[in-house]
Amino acid sequence: MIQYKYILNKRYNNEEKIKSEQNIIIIMDAIKKIMTIFLGPFLTAYFISPSTNSILNIAIYYIFTYATMALSTLVVAVLAEKRNRIKIFRIGIILNFICILIIILLKEKIINYLPIISILYGISASCYYFPYNLFIINKVKNTERTNYMVKLFITISVVGILFPIIFGSIITITNYILTAVIVLFISLIQIILSFFITDNHNGDLEEYNLKKAWLELKKNKQVINCLAGEFFIGMNICNGALETVMVILILNSFKTNINLGIITSIATLLSILVVKIYGLIYNKRDDKKVIIISSIIPVISLIIFLILKTNTTVIIYKFSYVIFAEILSLVRKIKIFNLSNSKIVNKSNQCEFNAIREVTLNVGRVTGYTLLLLAGLTQSAVVLNIVTIILTLSLLVMSINLTKVKKNNY
Repeated sequence: MIQYKYILNKRYNNEEKIKSEQNIIIIMDAIKKIMTIFLGPFLTAYFISPSTNSILNIAIYYIFTYATMALSTLVVAVLAEKRNRIKIFRIGIILNFICILIIILLKEKIINYLPIISILYGISASCYYFPYNLFIINKVKNTERTNYMVKLFITISVVGILFPIIFGSIITITNYILTAVIVLFISLIQIILSFFITDNHNGDLEEYNLKKAWLELKKNKQVINCLAGEFFIGMNICNGALETVMVILILNSFKTNINLGIITSIATLLSILVVKIYGLIYNKRDDKKVIIISSIIPVISLIIFLILKTNTTVIIYKFSYVIFAEILSLVRKIKIFNLSNSKIVNKSNQCEFNAIREVTLNVGRVTGYTLLLLAGLTQSAVVLNIVTIILTLSLLVMSINLTKVKKNNY
């Protein structure tokens, strides 16, 4: 009887610890979102202001970043199998801190050192996201995943509402570098929190075999559809080129950082409401129609924008993209994490699958920004419009592949 109570107490304490770590991961991801907002739309805005050929600089920065991330992921995946993953995770956070520090020190000269900054940021991102994804896969049960991802989404979205306005206001009143100093101090909190997450994975290098895992995984159609979806989502939603095009369009129409912040915040607020409703019905209904509709609406709004080209149609395009991209992003994460913890992708090839997926995602990102590079090289509005059309249409291709991946893989 005493032994039975001991087992129950141990199990309860372990579950409490896991719940606590789940909440810490949410807080850390919210902080990561703050840094992504700063290093995403507002860094793009910073590139645009001092340069006449800003699109070219932006494209070069992101091509170097995601090419580096794709290559470094292959190394990080081996280390994640061999070493303690929390140490790799912490290295990613520290490197991100160093990136922000370099931006502060270089100031306007950052344009001259874009490849160095982007390579460092690419390594930091792969060190952060690869262990992070494995934490989500292994610390959250498949049956609890939808509720957890909705909770994570809402927390991150609150950050997405507040901080674009905050950063936009601070940059407009003061400057970009002072904002970077604030972000630097916020990133220190993330470093501290990383010491409250544990990882029981000891690792065994002999278990990691990328070629063997791929030969096995490619036999499954769900895996192939998942990877195809990752390539196209890399072009548009997950820090893809289409997100940057949105920033460029908003800045061209509304000029200031504060306007960029306000519009981004309102779009995020609307997306929370829509995703919250979707989260309530996700487990109860077939999601295929919702996925397809979520990819068609941004295409329709783009057509309206290209015909009329007013400030109003820019906002309509921006809002429809953000709202429905968030739905697609949420569905994607749930399906990927469930697939990564299933009979199809088991513990033995989990690292290999996520390495292949991350590389595919980043190849998609590089492809999208290479298209944007063409717009920068030609400095043609027509070419930019064509690139925007291709990137928006890639949402449709991505959504078709996403519908072929089951939402409940156990």
